[in-house]
Amino acid sequence: MKKTTDRAALANAYHDQGYSCAQAVACAFCDRLPYAPEELAPILGCFGGGFRAGEICGVVSGAAVVLGLCWPHSVAGDLEAKELAAEKMREFQRRFLQRFPALRCAEIKDLPAAPEKSAAARRLCLEKACPIYIAAATEILEEMLAEDC
Repeated sequence: MKKTTDRAALANAYHDQGYSCAQAVACAFCDRLPYAPEELAPILGCFGGGFRAGEICGVVSGAAVVLGLCWPHSVAGDLEAKELAAEKMREFQRRFLQRFPALRCAEIKDLPAAPEKSAAARRLCLEKACPIYIAAATEILEEMLAEDC
């Protein structure tokens, strides 16, 4: 029997250790990516806190890295791969926005916690906004990866 990874718990454990939201989300998927956490975390070091400026939420940035590695656009002229990667990112954003009111860190980080927006957040008894967003992002990524990666 294959052991399943509780990615929401793993991502929040990374966050509790001091990783940013972006690092935590992406590193929780390292078993499916060509990077170990110690290799991937530095790449995402400046992505947390909305690029440290309240812009795109770190969980969205971390998810973008996971999606880009799972559906890579690595050849400049490969417009089909470019569009597929863009489509995956738009789909992640659509699903995130179904649960939360914005993609910008400055707009959502101080909102009252909404654990009801994430089954994993409820299961893990998360009460703060960032851990809830981390759990939701991992859930969305898991859904998307299960569908066709």
